[in-house]
Amino acid sequence: MMLLKKQDRSTGRFIIFLPPDIFMSAYIIEITLKKNLFDAFGNEILHSIRELGIDGIEKVYVYDVYKVYGDVDISTVRKIGRELLLDSVSQTMKVYRFDSKKKCKNPCVEVWYLPGVSDPVALTAMKGIRDLGIKNQLNINCGKRYEFIGKKLNRKTLETISTKILANTLIHQFIIKGI
Repeated sequence: MMLLKKQDRSTGRFIIFLPPDIFMSAYIIEITLKKNLFDAFGNEILHSIRELGIDGIEKVYVYDVYKVYGDVDISTVRKIGRELLLDSVSQTMKVYRFDSKKKCKNPCVEVWYLPGVSDPVALTAMKGIRDLGIKNQLNINCGKRYEFIGKKLNRKTLETISTKILANTLIHQFIIKGI
């Protein structure tokens, strides 16, 4: 870990600090089924939405999303995605820098574990990351993104879908984007 030293001009004392970006590097790994494959999970979500009496949604795309953050660069994150998380036969992967303000092309909902709630997939992923020989100080959070195609989509409808189908609000938080 790299520490920086800076002298305070008024007191003459040296201040030791961490560079602001050393623990702030964060990336998203986004994994979904290849376009030519049937998405049974997305279709099951769509069926559940229709059972609630909500019409106008034509398709639901489901993504596994992983937020990797800490002392990490994009090449390490790509390695984690490619060698640990991705099934290259049936899935595709995107890796990009995390931006909490990133817009979705279509209305979407992200579901993540609440802080303090055990994330079993993340715990398993951390073990796999160590098994890959990656010793960096990093963390991973695992979640889902549901992207909706259709008409009559508004925040209230997505909140209903999120609380009734997508998230258990005792252990999950959901973030609505693109509306």
